[in-house]
Amino acid sequence: MTSEALCEVLSLGRYRYPADEIRLQEEIARALAAAGVAFEREVRLSATDRIDFMVGSLGVEIKVKGASHAVMRQLLRYTEHARITELILFTTHAQIVVPDVLGGKPVSTVLRLSL
Repeated sequence: MTSEALCEVLSLGRYRYPADEIRLQEEIARALAAAGVAFEREVRLSATDRIDFMVGSLGVEIKVKGASHAVMRQLLRYTEHARITELILFTTHAQIVVPDVLGGKPVSTVLRLSL
């Protein structure tokens, strides 16, 4: 699956719990399953790094709050792992902004303000 196709699936989902990251992750898992997307949840990349979803080599991180610099540091750590070729940040917080490339790997952002 391409990152563009996965971003489209994530964008089209209906999510009821935008402020509760754990429940939002559960709803995203249901949306991915309903779309027929094979995924892994809570994937341990190292002793300290665990990404919310993996779809093939695409890593998906969910953030409902946090400062851009903290999120960027976390995503940058994820780019250090060979298993990840691209990252998608799904966020409900417009203040979280990350560049299109981190650690030499493409990053896409799905921003959902009204869920």
